[in-house]
Amino acid sequence: MSTFLTVALLSVLTTVGLVGAVASDGAASLAWAIGTVVVAGVLAWRLRSAPPGMGLVAAFVTGILIVSAGLPAAIVLTESRGSGSPASSRAGAGVAPGSASPVADPSTELRRAIAKAGEIQPGGADSLLEIDIDENTTRVTTLDLTTGQRVSAYFSRSGDKWYEPTRNSTNDRADSAFRASDIAGLDLTATAAKVTAAADTIGIDRSSPHASDGIEIERRSGDKRLVATFGMSGVDVETDAAGNLPDNLALAKVDGLLPIAERLLRTNGLDPAQPVIDELQYRVFAPNVGSVGSGKGTVEMRISGGGRSGTLKETVGKFPEVSLSPSRSTSSSAFALRVVTAAGIERARADLVQRFSVLPIDAHALGIEVDEDSRAHTSDRTAPPVMEVGLGPGSNASAYYRLDGAFVRTD
Repeated sequence: MSTFLTVALLSVLTTVGLVGAVASDGAASLAWAIGTVVVAGVLAWRLRSAPPGMGLVAAFVTGILIVSAGLPAAIVLTESRGSGSPASSRAGAGVAPGSASPVADPSTELRRAIAKAGEIQPGGADSLLEIDIDENTTRVTTLDLTTGQRVSAYFSRSGDKWYEPTRNSTNDRADSAFRASDIAGLDLTATAAKVTAAADTIGIDRSSPHASDGIEIERRSGDKRLVATFGMSGVDVETDAAGNLPDNLALAKVDGLLPIAERLLRTNGLDPAQPVIDELQYRVFAPNVGSVGSGKGTVEMRISGGGRSGTLKETVGKFPEVSLSPSRSTSSSAFALRVVTAAGIERARADLVQRFSVLPIDAHALGIEVDEDSRAHTSDRTAPPVMEVGLGPGSNASAYYRLDGAFVRTD
């Protein structure tokens, strides 16, 4: 082998060996290092009979190649490997895109939060206000009733550490807190899988991340019901403290409106055959639904009769919100749920499609409002209820109908 070939092999193989050793882990790195030393030693031994000064030339050439090519390559490979390491990608590792859980194992994060609650405040695990798990952090907040303060601490996944707790004054009291034992049956990992499946059933677009995405466990402000709320693409789905979903996924489409509205009335002691509703609103769960009706996938009824007054509201993927109080008064314009029929809604919808040449994509993006026809009201008689129906974005295609679906007017 010529002297120049030996020098070239020495410099190239030594550089390659250095890069391999730096870019590898464990036994592979050791094997690269030993192999490089052996090869370099054999080639250096061959230079013993080379002309004087060739050893220095070999060392110089090898050094230049390592500095100019070997070290940059080693740095690039090391950073690339580091960016995919468990420590730096802990938040996203093993998480399916658009999943209801922002982390691979939310049950572990829940246990982490409960353990920390006991550290930041004596008895903290029995006075939990909120546990919040998102892609970057796990946060736990407890209630200190002796000072009237919220005590919060959060774990940073990028920093792999808990930060010092902070305290802030609060008007929350004991009815806003919950115990770790209240969620002892909550398997967040299994629940997240169920919520992800439910999101697909409802039609949530899980491809658009939102700042509010994550898991939050707390009592609702209105009725103090303890729920785990899963945020996906800005849409929330609730489960109870045992991980059970509300039985109302059918409410996403108009076919689920009347059965779920009837159940909501009966559950709260109201007869769907009696005139107890002052107003009913509903919108299907769809991105192109318009402004007629309540929130997306929501039925809302204003009650005035049956000895009650107030509101009943239920949204797909969430538990009902009930705000009723005893009342002796009954609205003269109240109507029974039974007078609103699926056939009447469908007749009105079909008329709108034809009347406004609604595109097929918007033909079922329906919203309705049922209440007294204010234009037909007179001082000596009560006007019958009328149904406003809208289709598509902006509800430019909207009109008023009798409850049997017969056209009345447009605005």
